[in-house]
Amino acid sequence: MLRHTRLVLTAAAGLMAVLVIVLSVRQLGRYDRQRSAGAEVPAPLAVGTALQRPKPVPAMHLVDDRGNPFSTTQWRGKWVVLAPSLTLCHEVCPMTTAALNEVKQLVGERRLGDQVTVAEVTADPWRDSPARLRAYRRLSRASFQLLTGTQAEIKRIWKFFGVYYARVPQAKPPDVDWMTGKPETFDVDHTNGMFIIDPAGQERIVDEGMPDVGGRLPAGLRRLLSDHGRLNLAHPQFGWTANQVLQDLYYLMNRNLPAGAVAPVKPPSPAAAARTLSDSPHPLAALHRQAGALLPPAQSLATELHALRGYPVVINAWASWCGPCRAEFSLFAVAAARYGRRVAFLGYDTNDSAADARKFLSQHPVSYPSYQGSQSALSSLAQIAGLPTTIFVGPSGKVVYVHTGSYDTQTTLEQDIQRYALGA
Repeated sequence: MLRHTRLVLTAAAGLMAVLVIVLSVRQLGRYDRQRSAGAEVPAPLAVGTALQRPKPVPAMHLVDDRGNPFSTTQWRGKWVVLAPSLTLCHEVCPMTTAALNEVKQLVGERRLGDQVTVAEVTADPWRDSPARLRAYRRLSRASFQLLTGTQAEIKRIWKFFGVYYARVPQAKPPDVDWMTGKPETFDVDHTNGMFIIDPAGQERIVDEGMPDVGGRLPAGLRRLLSDHGRLNLAHPQFGWTANQVLQDLYYLMNRNLPAGAVAPVKPPSPAAAARTLSDSPHPLAALHRQAGALLPPAQSLATELHALRGYPVVINAWASWCGPCRAEFSLFAVAAARYGRRVAFLGYDTNDSAADARKFLSQHPVSYPSYQGSQSALSSLAQIAGLPTTIFVGPSGKVVYVHTGSYDTQTTLEQDIQRYALGA
């Protein structure tokens, strides 16, 4: 009888363990990347940063281009691709409109139109009336939702999403208002971005880059660009494309992309990275001035790390002959430009010839230098089992994490940067 009781208790414990596992899997299911029926390529995250803690979007009251009241609660039940814009922007917004038009077209082609809403909300509540939005729709052929609102409500929505905007003096000579033909009296500075909201009304993905439309714009939108705007069109900083937005939607939907639809990561140009990092603190700016350099073994990595005390450091050990190292290099180029104002990035070329390493760096520019040395020279920091290896050093100079092997996606690399370098 005692043996039977033990068997029953053991069986019950086993059943409880199975139930706990099942429940845990169900709770995590919305974040798992599982292959759906008939899928060919599992969707990775392409360009945005996934929030570790989704943020519920509060109810905010706006107005559409017809003058009808609109509440953000009306987005519930749909995925939302959202971007800030303004109709009198001459630097980036015409590209944003073109990119969102393409997103709208792609979701329609994928038969996702009933699940996805695309929207622009103005960052110019002083001038963007419903009438002006209607005129802009005719000019731009915008196929998606255009929204404006009171100064208080526009301030509230963009404060939630972390978008900066402010009135600034107009340039000299002033730009001309495309709608009235009169000189503009002020301009609006604003940060760029793209956000994805889930059907539960939570912010899930943020991207702080410019839209990348491949250097092409419809004539009506291209005419709105200033000289600076044409430069952005040719060289967008941290550009996101419509295809990448679609890929991030598939990621969140836990769906898979058709074969061949995964877009490669496009690193920023050296000039774009330099502009983005121009206001870095002195110790980090010193690294940026050595962008792409291969430093000889005589220059000490240990000395550099001592000089960088107070800043987190990410060291990527690589070699030009290492296939996985080559595959992940563009991920580090993007991450270093994105986080390089707060995090020091360093390369460590090991067991390689200087000529091959320099040739590789000339073909794969990054915003930081690489030291050259033997693999054993890194043993004072961490044991290197193979290449590539990424070492995370805290502000105190102590190693906090070692990642062995290559990073497969931008998201996995940036999640480790946020966790181990920035403590997010």
